Amino acid sequence: MGLGSFLGSVASSISSAVSSAWSSAKEIAGKAVSWMADKAESFVGKVKDIWEKVKPIVKNVIRPALQKAADLAGTFLPNFPWLVTAIKSLDKGLEYLVEWDKSELAQRISKAIDWAIKWAKNLKNLVLSPEELEEAQLHEQALKEGRSELRGDAAKAIDLATLINSYVQLSTRINDILENVVIKDFEHYLRLRASQKLLSDAEVRLTDATNVDDIEDDDLFLVEIASELLKKQPVLSDSETERLNNIIKAKFNKKLIPFVFEEMIMAWGFTLEGMESEWKGKSDLISKDQLLLKKLQISQRLGDLRSDELDVLESLNKTIPLELAEIEKKRKRTNEMRNYVFAAEGFLQMLEKEPEDFIDKEYLFEDSATAGMIIIECAQFGKKWEELNKEEQMLIIDFANIFEKASRSRVKELVEVAV
Repeated sequence: MGLGSFLGSVASSISSAVSSAWSSAKEIAGKAVSWMADKAESFVGKVKDIWEKVKPIVKNVIRPALQKAADLAGTFLPNFPWLVTAIKSLDKGLEYLVEWDKSELAQRISKAIDWAIKWAKNLKNLVLSPEELEEAQLHEQALKEGRSELRGDAAKAIDLATLINSYVQLSTRINDILENVVIKDFEHYLRLRASQKLLSDAEVRLTDATNVDDIEDDDLFLVEIASELLKKQPVLSDSETERLNNIIKAKFNKKLIPFVFEEMIMAWGFTLEGMESEWKGKSDLISKDQLLLKKLQISQRLGDLRSDELDVLESLNKTIPLELAEIEKKRKRTNEMRNYVFAAEGFLQMLEKEPEDFIDKEYLFEDSATAGMIIIECAQFGKKWEELNKEEQMLIIDFANIFEKASRSRVKELVEVAV
């Protein structure tokens, strides 16, 4: 498949469907978006360039929801009522550990809880220094040990502290990537965005929880997965991938593949809008130059052209052909980008929807499969757009046209979330 262990397994984990046409369409759509992500530079340009354009928006997306809570009027505990219950539960749990001669562990857990509360109180400064990150990891280990010893509300309280601890660590690592790491490939970008979305879910859980029972094992699991995705070579077992898929269905009303790959579509769409805007701007400018050129040519034929105007005429005669050639090159590149971006939207919809969503549009199953195979061939063998025959080009163009509106809506969503 080409992609790393996580995204490769995601793209290949497409279940069988009710009809062979639908099953084939979904299977090829999964392979197509996987290939497009893996070979992105063949389709949409250098990842580094696209990352620099998208980065400002992506950075805004992770402004922690916890910070909003910190800005609310009032003291800390009213904003997080579950902490009162959690602290009381922990007191009982720590007493239990001391009674069973686990006083050293009880002390470590107590410090870990105090650390979590401190960082929850200082929500406007959620980026740890290297030393603080190391301390967080020590507290994390103490919480893990305590979790195996405690039961009931005390265990739930440890889960809350663990969630805060993991959240702060994850927030720090994501911030470090955004500030200091160059995104070199789309797999890295997609894993980062998946981690961010899982982090956002943890934020919501922390701010909305009213008691210790509101924190579930799935919440901790999602933060652990988000941390795994930030590694250079993340690895998820089949059971973990299946569990992640089930949780994402429940929490986000999405399947795992679209949850991951829609970020690629939105990033490309945002880049496409920039290309379209640049091409239109240059086209408008050259139109003004062309009008001026015609005016000067008429004046020259009428014999009333001034000497300074003659200099302008000569300059325009030289520059306009070059500018037109450059604009035509941009137009061609923009249209190619458009076709791939909107076609990718079609593949994604094949993955996130069901057959009944395509009633009276069943022809899209075959079109999707055929367009997907063409794009896979382009990715595999580095085939360029101009090397496709007319029929192949028209199929992708027609397929892309159908999904243009939906693709632009995804881009709008990306920008609106970040504002």
